[in-house]
Amino acid sequence: MRNMKRAGRIHPLSILGIAGVVVIAILFFLGRSSPMSVAGDFMLALAKADTKKLADLSYMQGLETAEIEKKWDFTVNTAAPHYRFIWRVLGSTQASDEIATVKLELVRNLGPSSYPENFEIPMVKKSGKWLVDVRSINREFFPALPR
Repeated sequence: MRNMKRAGRIHPLSILGIAGVVVIAILFFLGRSSPMSVAGDFMLALAKADTKKLADLSYMQGLETAEIEKKWDFTVNTAAPHYRFIWRVLGSTQASDEIATVKLELVRNLGPSSYPENFEIPMVKKSGKWLVDVRSINREFFPALPR
C-alpha cells in the first residue's frame, strides 16, 4: 500500500539535478562572446591599462599582437597615464555576422565639469572572435589612440 502512494513522485534531488543541467546549458549558450561583452572587457582593460588584454581584444589590420601591445603601452602609460573615465554600455547593433557597433556613454576627464558623452565602438569578427576595430574609433574617445 505504501508503494502505491509513492508511485509517480520524483525525488527532490532528481529535480535539483535536472535543474542544474538546464542552468549549465543556459550558461554555456550565454557564455559565448557578444559584441557588448567584448566591448565591456575592452573598456575594463582600458581603465586598468592592461596592454596585453587590450592587444588581445584589438583589431588593427596588418599588425601582429606584439606590435599592437607596444602601441597600447605608449597610449596608456606614456600619453595618458592619469586619464580617468567611467563608462556604461548602452547597447549594440549588428550590421552583419562580422560587423557590429556597441554604443556606450562615456564620462571623460572626471571632475566637476565632466558630463556623459555618447560614443560608438566599431567591432569586427575575426576567426570567430569579436574584436574592437581600434582604427575606426573616434579620436576624441581616448588620448593618443593607437593608429
